[in-house]
Amino acid sequence: MFNLPNQLRMYAVILAMLVAGSVMAQEQTGRQILDESHKRHSRDYESESQRMTLYANNAVTETRELRRLARKMGEGETRYLMNFNAPKGVRGVALLTWSFDKRDDDQWLYMPADSRTKRIAKGGRRTAFMGTDFNYEDLVTESRDKFKYDRLPDEVINGVPHFVVDAIAIDPELVRETGYKSRRLFLIKSTYFVDRIDYTDRRGEMYKRQTMSDLVNVQGQVWRANKSRMENLRDSTATEIEVTNRNFTEASVPERMFLERYLTAQEHMK
Repeated sequence: MFNLPNQLRMYAVILAMLVAGSVMAQEQTGRQILDESHKRHSRDYESESQRMTLYANNAVTETRELRRLARKMGEGETRYLMNFNAPKGVRGVALLTWSFDKRDDDQWLYMPADSRTKRIAKGGRRTAFMGTDFNYEDLVTESRDKFKYDRLPDEVINGVPHFVVDAIAIDPELVRETGYKSRRLFLIKSTYFVDRIDYTDRRGEMYKRQTMSDLVNVQGQVWRANKSRMENLRDSTATEIEVTNRNFTEASVPERMFLERYLTAQEHMK
């Protein structure tokens, strides 16, 4: 039997692995690509401090400070809390979301002036959140079982190879609630990280684009974007979010933070 030199054998193994990885990526379905992205980048606990800047015709109209928290509660349930700390006009406003894989999500908005929470109606989730370019439905991680994912031809964007996948709601309740016909997801092939989303309205016309930038490898295979920009292409408005601090510990997102009474007691404002 012919014996290859050790170094040549090593190169052959590496080449075989690269070819196998390339073939696997080519054969993946849209759902498999999104499942891999979720497996790599989701974490059970996460806390972020953020700076939000609102733009109209490229001019800054307001800057806000806020926190975004997320906690996995069990199989198929994740809770989110977003609350504003500044400026004074929005301080204390908070959005609490309970997201479920197998049933409809629940959302509550807390307004300090009313000292109570208000449940967001089903159809209200397609509306803009607090004057931003994000709708209520944009602010949580989606349940993949409620969508179908159609893989499109790969694209190279700014020299970087991307998977391209269309996400289309199939859950009957979500189909009625959503403001979108589809969302086109662009994922960096080397990391499976989504760095762009194109949104089409219910008529199928594109009207919003979200881009993620200043990408950082925060832990193992986990990547995050330190900057996110949502642009409304019709209204010439944009909302930009910059992460100023991030924490993945369970202690940073205790369970009590994800209850209505945490908000009505105004603990989130302390």
